[in-house]
Amino acid sequence: MNIGTVNISNVLQRSRISLNGEWNVIVDPYEMGYLGILGDRNRRGFFRDHKPRHSGDRVEYDFDSSPKLTVPGDWNTQDERLHFYEGTVWYRRIVEVPAEQVATGRIFLHIGAANHTSRVFLNGEELSTHAGGFSPYAVELTGRLTVGTNSLVIQVDNRREPDRIPAMRSDWWNFGGLTRSVDLVFVPDVFMRHAWLTMAPDGRVIGGVTLCGGESDVRLRIPSLNLDTRVKGVFELDIAPDRWNPGAPVLHKVHWSCENDHVTDDVGFRTVETDGTDIVVNGTRTFLHGISIHSETPSGGRRANTVDHATTLLRWAQELGANFVRLAHYQHDEHIVREADRRGILAWCELPVYWGIEFNQSNVLGNAQEQLEELIVRDRSRAAVIFWSVANETLPSTERTAFLTTLAERARELDPTRLISAAMLTIPTQEVDHLIDDALGATVDVIAINQYLGWYYGDRETIAKATWRSIFDKPIVFTEMGGGAKAGFHGDEDEIWTEEYQAALYRAQIEMVRANRTDSGGEVAGLSPWILKDFRAPGRVLPGIQDGYNRKGLLSEEGERKLAFGVLQSYYGEAAN
Repeated sequence: MNIGTVNISNVLQRSRISLNGEWNVIVDPYEMGYLGILGDRNRRGFFRDHKPRHSGDRVEYDFDSSPKLTVPGDWNTQDERLHFYEGTVWYRRIVEVPAEQVATGRIFLHIGAANHTSRVFLNGEELSTHAGGFSPYAVELTGRLTVGTNSLVIQVDNRREPDRIPAMRSDWWNFGGLTRSVDLVFVPDVFMRHAWLTMAPDGRVIGGVTLCGGESDVRLRIPSLNLDTRVKGVFELDIAPDRWNPGAPVLHKVHWSCENDHVTDDVGFRTVETDGTDIVVNGTRTFLHGISIHSETPSGGRRANTVDHATTLLRWAQELGANFVRLAHYQHDEHIVREADRRGILAWCELPVYWGIEFNQSNVLGNAQEQLEELIVRDRSRAAVIFWSVANETLPSTERTAFLTTLAERARELDPTRLISAAMLTIPTQEVDHLIDDALGATVDVIAINQYLGWYYGDRETIAKATWRSIFDKPIVFTEMGGGAKAGFHGDEDEIWTEEYQAALYRAQIEMVRANRTDSGGEVAGLSPWILKDFRAPGRVLPGIQDGYNRKGLLSEEGERKLAFGVLQSYYGEAAN
């Protein structure tokens, strides 16, 4: 559980000092830098950043002469010796802050993501613990950060544990490190910890502000709508803004101010709801022509974390013809969500509640709720986001359904304006007609299905005849489908791993989608095939083909188009017209 951390939204719009760059690091597989030999806390641990006091003083570490890693970044791709490493790495940076900034207002350390569990220490004092490798969090340094030099130490541990989220197994690389930006954030004594706006399904514009350090009204201005008003708490606005639409985004400049605190944001307004088996955006039935995306760089196989990474990935999605992206299987960085806003691409955001979760443990549920809140409070002003997904491929059970229902209910409390879903795992079957009756379907708004007909099970020849229905009268979205191919490997379309095989599989799946679309009398309202590009996955070990990559991408790990890219692109172009 998280100790000593807070959530602060709109961080990118605030006064900051970036701590990105080179940090000294110590690799600590036995965690000796925190625990003594008897298992108690090591009073002379690495977090103290000790220096010898005299020539005979025994200090068995030295950050100053230790190697360096770049932040933000994963350690796996920066040092070949850490390629498969799972354990603790200590990061240290000397921080100097101008006297005037130490003396006025409040200071927070903001960490975009640290995978998985991290502890923050300042000048030898332990300040916080955070669990969750993909969520942002902040730690207050007010009164602790001094004029002159300060030793900032962050312990990062990416070990897989049964009671973590995700748990022991996942089909992506367990990138360790400070994988997103680290900043000092400066705010006044009274500041807006959260300030958000969104549009409810009935067209009402609702929002909220949460203050820290005092009580005050907040001034809200939207010049494009001639709005200048005072708000507090959760509120509703009597305005009718031009709508943000897929492919035609309209973003309004929003100015928040409270005493000496000022935040400017770009916010779009759109409605999303379901009508039977249809997904409806701004009153228009909208079929989701999508693609799934991992948070991995366009080339190099590293953890993505910049505006440029987001721009390239979403440009590729648009070139494919997608109006929708599934940001799987965890919380992606804020840059890609904001870029989706700017480009008019609908988005699905997801928690890493994946295989093997301990659904019967209250501490696991508690951490899932913490990660859910960190995701929603950061992104609930983003019009692009239409789905909060609480899980992926969890096996049906009473405990699992209760766990995910609790998350869904909490998501609706935090944000009642978006659709809730979870990608369900279909059990392999030889049947052509598929009826979804998973009890989780009663909880979610949209039935999301991961199916791999023609790849893991079923015959390609029968895919086009397959039908998909549920007992819930709700939209069905194929959140995963497809198969693998090695870019540049060619042959007959019956030869597995060839681009021709993957392309033939996509043609068959597209025929099935055509027959099952809601506008063809079916219940399928969208798809986001798996996946935009090949990505690192340690379980994919076939030499000469996989070599540590999941090969289901429409692009190679370096962005080369496979034949299936053109197949899906052609279908999306036809469907759009």
